Order: sequence, then structure tokens, then C-alpha cells
Amino acid sequence: MSRISMRPASPPRPAPLPRDASARRKLGRGRSGTVYEEFGEDGMRWACKVLVPDRASSLVMTVLTGAVNPYRWCKPAVEAAVLRRRILEPLVKHWFGERVRLPETRGVRWDDDAKAYELAAELIEGRHAMLRHPACGEAKGEVKELVQDVLRPLQKHLKAAGFDGLLWQAGMGNPVAAANFMRQAKEGETPHWVWIDAESGVPALFPFNPWHLFRTYLPLSVKHGRWLFDDADLPRLRAYVQEHGEALQASLGSAPYVRMQADVDALESAQRAWKAFSRHQRSVTSNHAIGKITDAQAEHYAKRPARWILHLVGRGVVKAAKKAGGAVLLGLAHLKPRPLIAGLGRWAKFFFSQRVRERWATGYVRRRVLDWRERGFLTREQARDVRESMRTSDAAEYVADFGVHLAMKPGLKLITWGLIPALKLMGYIDSWWLVAFVAVYGGAIGRTLYTFGRTVQAMFRGRHLPVVALAVGLLPVVGNTAYPLQLLAASAQSNGTVAKFMVHDIFSAIGRRLPIWGGKDTLIEHRANAVATFAARG
Repeated sequence: MSRISMRPASPPRPAPLPRDASARRKLGRGRSGTVYEEFGEDGMRWACKVLVPDRASSLVMTVLTGAVNPYRWCKPAVEAAVLRRRILEPLVKHWFGERVRLPETRGVRWDDDAKAYELAAELIEGRHAMLRHPACGEAKGEVKELVQDVLRPLQKHLKAAGFDGLLWQAGMGNPVAAANFMRQAKEGETPHWVWIDAESGVPALFPFNPWHLFRTYLPLSVKHGRWLFDDADLPRLRAYVQEHGEALQASLGSAPYVRMQADVDALESAQRAWKAFSRHQRSVTSNHAIGKITDAQAEHYAKRPARWILHLVGRGVVKAAKKAGGAVLLGLAHLKPRPLIAGLGRWAKFFFSQRVRERWATGYVRRRVLDWRERGFLTREQARDVRESMRTSDAAEYVADFGVHLAMKPGLKLITWGLIPALKLMGYIDSWWLVAFVAVYGGAIGRTLYTFGRTVQAMFRGRHLPVVALAVGLLPVVGNTAYPLQLLAASAQSNGTVAKFMVHDIFSAIGRRLPIWGGKDTLIEHRANAVATFAARG
């Protein structure tokens, strides 16, 4: 795959995939696409990003701009993406030396099967900033290094150079951007950071801190005359390159500097062509490119905006009806006697059998250890220490009991918010105060009955009593934290390796599951993980 030509845009055409592409391995999924490892015809390994966005970001882009992410279907947009990377490669080297870099960008091609463009770049063998855990040592400062030594300086450089839209990908108000950087540590070399993802999935309108929205992103949207989405201020960028010409030539050489100037001119043409689409043109062209309408339909609707809107509404109604019907059929399938009885049997075994619960908890902990191991956050020896710690620790039981508390919630909700009010309406209960009391404390009563039984059982078995879980479970609302807090108490023991690990994993999971800004390797996951480090200290 060669670098793309900057000739005028033409309709996308399928290109032959590299050898072994059918067996390419999935590396990860982001908002703007999925990344695979594949081998090129030259035998080199590459990271290929198939630019099919996820459903949530597609919905946001469609509502705000009329079409899904333009990197999927718009050739000038992907040309602009490659040009920005080619300009940033030498610029980032000039700004940071060997401490930060971009992967080499190989080019783009159209994937006729996925109906999307693909961007190929150098495969980075590294990992993201390490999550903290009891055995991580000095590596616990990696996320601090990323934020203070990379993201904040990079934001200042990008702003000065006119890369307004890339402030979002560099983490200004966007905690998800931490996942855009990997730490590479080759043998014999000083570890450095690699900016692996420079393409946005949504416009820069959803910062975690609203201050950035009103101070930075809305003014920049007004400046560019549209929702800010990877926009570059080309006059400012050209002036920056000229103003720093001597310094850039001294650090990069004359030939790379000349290429950079040419790429800036090409970027201006590509960005102008990409941003010139009207909302109606974006909608029709994107639907045509990804195969939702034929050539004849595209030509027809390109001149009839009102009919196109009616077409979209009708298609949306049909799609919603199909999904609703599918959901009903799926629900009815689960109501068949045999699957229903089997499900209830598994639930009953989990609830009443300590052996089943502990077996589930052991498997769960092993899966979590494996996940941390695959992410590069645990060494083989550390993973073995955690697994061996389970044999002499109560943590597996506490994890199982936490699972029981979660399994009880649907039934308790049904009783407190459905059965009890229904009994009152039918006259079997006289007092609304009793209904209100059960609504508030019903969950706490159910949790406490279970935890009390487990406490008595632990007493007869000579095990540590889950007194923390018993006390916290009495509280409404926050009582679901009973066994995570019991794990915290267990982590203070000398043999609390697995307990400390699970505390870090549970808190990190809270950060991963936070909507919009959460996820793997985001700053939100790291902040939640830091809370676990503080809570488990000592």
C-alpha cells in the first residue's frame, strides 16, 4: 500500500487486500473504527484501522452533521487525515525530540466489503499507561507522566500551530484521549510515547469539564463556522511553519521542511473539499457510499431534499419496527418453559450453593487477572502471586457474595416496587407507610438477611467474619458496596494480595463503565483506579 495521491477526489474503488488479511487479528475498537493487525505484501506488520464508527458516535454525528463519521465515506476527509499525520510526524519530533512520536502512516484504501475506508499505519508494540496495583512499583506514575509531560505540552503546541480540532484528540477536556497514546519500550532504548490515534469519533462538544466547552470548543466552532471536528486553521498553520522555518530546518532538515510546506497546501485543498459538503449532500453521499441507496436513488435524492427526508423517516420507522419485533420474539423465546426453568435452576444453584459461588468467583478472578495480564499491567509472576493468594484468602468468597448481592437486586426490586404496592392496592396491606418503608429498606433487609447467614456460617467455620459487609449492607442505596468495602478491609491483611487486586479491578471497572467519558485506558479509569490505591493503602 503506497501513500495516497493528492489528486482530485474520485469515487472509491476496491483495492486488493494484503496477504493474510482474511486472518487479521483484531487489536482494539475505538469510536471512529476498529484496528486490526495484518501483513502487507512486503511482509511487514501493519495496524489497519477500518473506519466504521460505533453506533453511539454514528448517531451523534448524524444528528449534528447529517451523516456518519466522514472518515468512513468521504475521500477528501481521509486525505486530510493522512496529510495531518504527515505534517504532525515531523512537527511532534521537533516539539518533543525522541520522547513522543506518531507512527509512520502508510496510506488508505477503500474496503468494498466493509463499505468504508481503511487507514494503515505502523504497528506499535507497546501498551497504554499502566493502571496502578500493589506490585506496579514506579510504573504507577505513567499516567501522571502522560498528562503532565505529553498531553498538556502537546495541547499548547497544537493550539499555537492552528490544529484547533486536534485539541480534542490530545485530551483537552476529553479523558478518553488518554487511550490515543501508547508507551513503547524497545530493548536498549528509552521508553517513549506514541500518538496512535489522531482521528476523532465525534465533534468536540462533549468535554468532561463544561468549562472547556464554553471557553474553548464553542468559540472555535464559531471561528470555523461549524461544529469543531478535526479542523485545522490553515492560515495559522502556514504562518507557523514559515515563522519557525529556521528552527524546523535545523532540527528536521531542508527536504522534510519542503515536504511539510507542500503537505500544508494539500491539506488546505482536502479540508476545503471535505468541509464544503452541505448537510443534504453529506447525508445522500454517505448513504450512497456505504451501500444504503443505489446510484439511481442517489442521483434522484440529490436534487430532492424534501423527498430524501421522507425517505429517511420511512426507513427509520421500518427499522424501528423490525427491531421491536425482534426484541419481542427474543423475549418470547426466553419465556419457553425449558430455557426458563434452566435459567432459574442456575440462579438457584448460584444462590444456595457455596461451592458453585466459590467456583464462579475463582473463575471470575482468573479472568480478571488474565485481562490485566493481556493489557501488559501484570507480569507472569505477579499474576501467579494473585492466583496463589486466593488459596489462603477470603477474597474469593467475598467476590462470590458480592455476586449474590447483585443477583438479588432484580428480585428485590420486583418485590419492593411491584408486589408490595400491588398488595396495597388490592387491600391486603393497610398502611402506605409500610409500602414506603419496604421501598426504601427492602433491599437493605434482603442483603442483611443473606449477609447475616454468611456471618453465622463463617463463625462456625472459623473464618473471618464479614462484619463490614454486614454493617454497610444495612444502609439503603449505598448498601451494594458492602462486599467491595469488605474486600477493602481484607486488603489490609498481610495475605491480602488478591483482595487488593480485586479492589483495584472493581474501582477501575467503575471508570470503564462510565458512559461517554469512561472506557479502557481513559483518564476516568485511571482516576477510579487511583481511588482504589488510596482506599487500599495500609
